[in-house]
Amino acid sequence: MGKMSYDDKLRMQTLREQGFGAKAIVAKYPRKGWKLDTVKKICQRIDRNGSAVHRQPGSGRPVTVRTVENIEKPPGGGKIFWRTL
Repeated sequence: MGKMSYDDKLRMQTLREQGFGAKAIVAKYPRKGWKLDTVKKICQRIDRNGSAVHRQPGSGRPVTVRTVENIEKPPGGGKIFWRTL
């Protein structure tokens, strides 16, 4: 099975808000082929963030990586590598 669709995540979020657990959500849509572990992880995300489709604040690449100092550094961190022929 591929990625979980946006609509499926919203459907799970609605069911979770109605009090359904992961097993009940999987049982409600048997033709979808959802894995119980995947639904459990999405339920945890809903409980933690309040949403299945929006990312947790602060997740992803840190902003500090793109500082002026780091951008001006030469590739390889300024180290000189010598090659022998």
